[in-house]
Amino acid sequence: MTKVARISEPAVVSARTESHPLATVALFSAIGLLISLSVLLLDKYVPGEWF
Repeated sequence: MTKVARISEPAVVSARTESHPLATVALFSAIGLLISLSVLLLDKYVPGEWF
């Protein structure tokens, strides 16, 4: 009977863990810096105008 009770119970939604607000800003900045660096490096090897 307990197996039936476990199956019929609604799934428990775990609480969303909140991350530190600076971690989001740091991740966003790091991705932007990597994209900028890749554009600068590719500009040396790919002919044409980027902007």
